[in-house]
Amino acid sequence: MTVAFSALPCPDSLLRRLDPRWKLAGLLLLTVTTACLRRPNSAAIALAVALTLAALGRLPPRWFFARLGAAALFLSPFVISLPFLLHRPGTDVALGLGTVPYGLGVALLLAMKSLAVVVLMLVILATAPLDATLKAAHSLWIPGLLVHLGLLTYRYLFVLSSELRRLRVALRVRGYRHRASLHGYRTVGHVAGTLLVRGVERAERVSQAMRCRGFDGRFRSLTSFQTRVLDVAAFLVLAATAAGLLLWDNWKP
Repeated sequence: MTVAFSALPCPDSLLRRLDPRWKLAGLLLLTVTTACLRRPNSAAIALAVALTLAALGRLPPRWFFARLGAAALFLSPFVISLPFLLHRPGTDVALGLGTVPYGLGVALLLAMKSLAVVVLMLVILATAPLDATLKAAHSLWIPGLLVHLGLLTYRYLFVLSSELRRLRVALRVRGYRHRASLHGYRTVGHVAGTLLVRGVERAERVSQAMRCRGFDGRFRSLTSFQTRVLDVAAFLVLAATAAGLLLWDNWKP
């Protein structure tokens, strides 16, 4: 019953100093391209590119590998089972200088594509303040409603986490210790229901407070953007990388 969230890091780096609009456009283009790849070789290159961007962004190693490890743990049941579930004799998949069975090739493709997408999302989140990234998304014609939902979701994850921590402390001081029993499961259900009710009540108060302050549905931020030659060059490099991945993925010798 322990849930902990940490604030997004934003270390000083080359990616941190780029205009968030151009950076976001380039990284989203590269992410979509990575998700469309169909060959393990191309996915391996995309993963290498994503890890290179993470290194350029100077993402904190502990923060980065904890989230990458969680993604790998989530993918592991699929990656392990696919080689046994997808067995097609005579349909080997090219990998490097050799070939691998079809099921193993699909498992590797899934793992590398997924990890590359996760790394790119972490780069987007950790190389600029969240309000700057959301304003950049709004500048790229992302609907304001989605931008507000993203911001409020991030903010109130911490509120709900704090509320759950208070409930957990209240249970422990009353002598509760979680065990695999009917009473334990019933208590977890009651805690989940209490947390849901308190979340709804908090949401109603926040909505009233926003309306009292003149909220009109528009996303506003004090962050200002300025396009430089370096920003355009970085976008062109990311776009060229995405185009190169697509060409390599569709190239047949």
